[in-house]
Amino acid sequence: MSFVANIRAVYAMANADEVQHGMHWYEQAQAECQLIAQDCGLPLHIVVGVVAALSPTNLWGQNIKDARQFCETFTRGGYYEEVKASTYRTMWEKAWRILESVGDAQRVATILNGPKITDFYWCILGYSTCVIDGHAWGIAHADRRVMQDVPSIGKKARLELQDAYRVAAHAEGVEAYQMQAITWVAWRRIHGVV
Repeated sequence: MSFVANIRAVYAMANADEVQHGMHWYEQAQAECQLIAQDCGLPLHIVVGVVAALSPTNLWGQNIKDARQFCETFTRGGYYEEVKASTYRTMWEKAWRILESVGDAQRVATILNGPKITDFYWCILGYSTCVIDGHAWGIAHADRRVMQDVPSIGKKARLELQDAYRVAAHAEGVEAYQMQAITWVAWRRIHGVV
């Protein structure tokens, strides 16, 4: 079975609620970031960059709380040493560098640097790409593994999987990032992933 067929097979198992949730996940993520941006007087792309930087190994609800804490501390003139997040310390540093930057959206993407978090950033901003993580890899390979056992996803494999998600999405009349979100929500239920 091909990557596209595997992705479409998981999509076909998604129930109506999962499709609805996945269709609007990135829109809702952007709306949550917009609230932080408005409350803190920051540009949306800066807040989304902070969220993306703090996302590795971080559950979504905590990710948003951590991003709000970073943004609020920064805008009140606080210091980097006052903040903590539920991710790697190097990612805290990236988030703070993003807050200190005065660049446009591309500058933030350059600071993020990693392909997964950069794609996550662009998706939340509304660009039509998709995030290839261990779950997306598993869906495309029809292979449920714990994240530590997923092989490293290099540039060539990432581009190949993104293309497969785009083709599957086009066949179903949705965007690639929506296909990725819908299949992730369904995959989570199917395999009992928390």
